[in-house]
Amino acid sequence: MVEQTTTPSLLFDSYRTQMKATLAKEMVGKKLNQLRTPSLVIDRSILKRNCQRLSKISTGLDNTRVRVHVKTHKSVEGARIQLESAQTDAIVVSTMSEAYAMINSDLTSSGLLKQVLLGFPITPDKFSDIFELSTKVDIFQIFIDNLATLEALEVFCKSSASQKKVNVFLKVDCGYGRAGVPINDEKTLLLAKRLSESSHVAFTGIYTHAGHSYLSQSSDEALEYLKNECDVARQFRDYFVNNGIAINYVSIGATPTVKAITAFMDKIDMNHILRDIDEVHAGAFAFLDRQQVATGLGSYHDVAISVACRIASVYKNRDSLLIDGGALAFSKDTAPQGGFGYVINPTVKDDVEILASLTKVSQEHGILQHIDESTLSRPELQIGELVRVIPNHCCLTAACHLYYLVVEDGSDLVVDVWVPDRGW
Repeated sequence: MVEQTTTPSLLFDSYRTQMKATLAKEMVGKKLNQLRTPSLVIDRSILKRNCQRLSKISTGLDNTRVRVHVKTHKSVEGARIQLESAQTDAIVVSTMSEAYAMINSDLTSSGLLKQVLLGFPITPDKFSDIFELSTKVDIFQIFIDNLATLEALEVFCKSSASQKKVNVFLKVDCGYGRAGVPINDEKTLLLAKRLSESSHVAFTGIYTHAGHSYLSQSSDEALEYLKNECDVARQFRDYFVNNGIAINYVSIGATPTVKAITAFMDKIDMNHILRDIDEVHAGAFAFLDRQQVATGLGSYHDVAISVACRIASVYKNRDSLLIDGGALAFSKDTAPQGGFGYVINPTVKDDVEILASLTKVSQEHGILQHIDESTLSRPELQIGELVRVIPNHCCLTAACHLYYLVVEDGSDLVVDVWVPDRGW
């Protein structure tokens, strides 16, 4: 039997609680320009508004429910807003540490959270966590996409005192090529059959993620990715059913495709597109970012996340400025617009005013440059001035920071501090 590893969840919980209390005492009530940079800033009112849009799916479709991914922020506070606003009780986590953080919180004791899915194919060293977490939440689920993992799980279950079956999704690949089994493959069929027949498994259904939908450059393209993902998911289901394997639940999703649902619900028959799809899932919808704006399914006014930085130097000879936020504040993820972020003017409400582009990042250095002649005509940014930069990818950018400064309604006044989970 494989040696089991552990997540020091109680230590992590204690750390977050103590750190939040200390930081809140120090930072709440201050303005952003009174605090150290770089800092991650979340506009809570925008976050709530983004999450409320998903409630259209929960309330407006016949048979499709919503599951929210919490890896975007890895925080109990963010998860609470997602669950309440999107009107769901189901989440996806990306690590066991996230699972413990959410399940050990009052989200479960209050009844707000009832289903938790580990959204990464499980490794055998974490099998003991399945049984521990299953005692703390109504439904705990995992992915399996390899027969060797299932066989190792069955060996573990036989040696375990618990008789409880493990809730398992089969992760299938709809074209993204990151994780999941391919369709029309003998090994895929064998794994599905073994999952359905295993005395240690409750075979939940199939789960797919259209991560390649991030390539869409318009709402119409995102809609086509949605249609394709639904078609492929149904092809998987039919392939299994035609070979005698019952599939009772189908889960699909990614932020561009899920936002396409809300964007087109009032224009086309979305129940038909989502026929036989039981669940849609997404995570980045909560914050949004430059990648998501590039899909045409939102504007920069819909982005709830930014990184506060300060101008450290000005280089007129090469038309650039240095800020105190680099790759460790933004990550190095790319976006179709080029560069690593946009400096926006948060005081402009009716339109988006882009002041500069973050064109280069190294570990702690970020280089800003003007985008075109329109930005050259604006007032020069001064050394020491605070700027807000919208990042390319909200999930990776948030993961760079030990805490988040929370503001509301475009204000620069800090109203809360969130401390995310940082473990695995």
